[in-house]
Amino acid sequence: MSQRVLLMLALVLAEIVSAVESTMIFAALRVFNREFGNPVAVGWTITAFLLVAAGSAAVCARLGDMYGRRKLLLWSIALAGLGSVISAMSTGAAGVIAGRAVQGLAGAVLPLCFGLVRQHLPAPQVQLGVGIVAAAAFVSGGLAIVAGGVVIDHLHWHWIFVVGAGTALLAWPAVWLWVPRDNVQQTRQAIDWPGALLLLPALTALLLVPTQAKSWGWVDARTLALAVAGAALLALWGRHEWRCAAPLIDVRLLGRRQLALANAAMVLLALGPMQSGFVLSSLLQQPAATGIGLGLSATTAGAVQALPMVLAVFIGPLAGWLAQRSGARAPAMWACAVLLVGWSGVALWQGTVPWVGMMAALCGTGLALAYAAAPMLIVEAAPPDRTSESTGVSSVLRYLFNAVGSQLVALMLASSTVSDAALGPGRFPSATAFELTLLVISGLAGLALLAAWALPRPGAKPMRAAQGAMT
Repeated sequence: MSQRVLLMLALVLAEIVSAVESTMIFAALRVFNREFGNPVAVGWTITAFLLVAAGSAAVCARLGDMYGRRKLLLWSIALAGLGSVISAMSTGAAGVIAGRAVQGLAGAVLPLCFGLVRQHLPAPQVQLGVGIVAAAAFVSGGLAIVAGGVVIDHLHWHWIFVVGAGTALLAWPAVWLWVPRDNVQQTRQAIDWPGALLLLPALTALLLVPTQAKSWGWVDARTLALAVAGAALLALWGRHEWRCAAPLIDVRLLGRRQLALANAAMVLLALGPMQSGFVLSSLLQQPAATGIGLGLSATTAGAVQALPMVLAVFIGPLAGWLAQRSGARAPAMWACAVLLVGWSGVALWQGTVPWVGMMAALCGTGLALAYAAAPMLIVEAAPPDRTSESTGVSSVLRYLFNAVGSQLVALMLASSTVSDAALGPGRFPSATAFELTLLVISGLAGLALLAAWALPRPGAKPMRAAQGAMT
């Protein structure tokens, strides 16, 4: 087996660790609520991971650019596995939360993998490699939720963390053996500690705003104080990075047209179209007696949405092939266009399972394309020595605006509700609430398409050659 194939296999295994750590836990939330009896603590099993993952995606990715991506990847996998062991050995919520925080270091894995693809593959193969890693992230994230459900149904919840530790145990030696050693010349640059110390609390405060708004309310003084503090720290951090000779995150790069538009499209998709699991699952499972909804079981609703996960195995490499031929702008525009068609189709009619299933397949296909195209755009435009940093910033934006988007969707679905005594005491989103939500998401997909259309055409800016191409 060639060295390049072994490299890609190691990076795919590393990304599976990240996906398992981030998504498998969703299958256990119902059991946690019953066993721990504290919804706030259960929510922190997600929040603790997200807070650390966002910070590590930015800081550890940049440290990988400076001190060696392989080294940081090995540390990230090892510590994520340790976090799984801590959670697996815990008997209460506090221990699980502590383990989840350590698992959050897996947030650096994806940007580090993108950097390693660019570092070690020849320039003509970089986009294909990025597409393969992105497809692995998308597919393994979805399959991890399904696998988590199987584990929870047949074993104790501790086993989801045993699985996480097991994936780390498989991936670590693969990275050690098959990813070439780092270039020691990368270790000469000093660390911008003020930049790191300002960025981490700023991200923490901003991520806590949509999370705590669930219980505090959006106009509560505590929520507003967190938002103001986070924004102020972020502004202070940006001012420091702009003036710093060797910044942790080069904010000037974010002003480059391609990077700015790629991140803008990512933000728009995270606010709306990336909430497909929330919105489409609710639509498919809501009782038809409410005036909207198809009354499917959770299992059937999951099966309806499973097709794009299978297709993503081929969509990621296909997007890479398309980017090699026509530039990363092409798959980005296709992604946003397919998302616009899919969400507009659901917004226009939700009457039958085949129609909604077909539109859900389009939405999922568009998301798979978007997950592949976004890092391709960034890798295409970022300097080689800041590839992981730039893709890490994109990951942070996705974490942050996914959290905001989930709350935006929840507010829209709760804007108008219906109830039926025959269905029990619960209240459900009305047809009006669903229509508003679907129209807003379609509009966000349309804006993302405009951002993709405004990207520089191929040839307007040459792609920087990959460094350290493998021979």
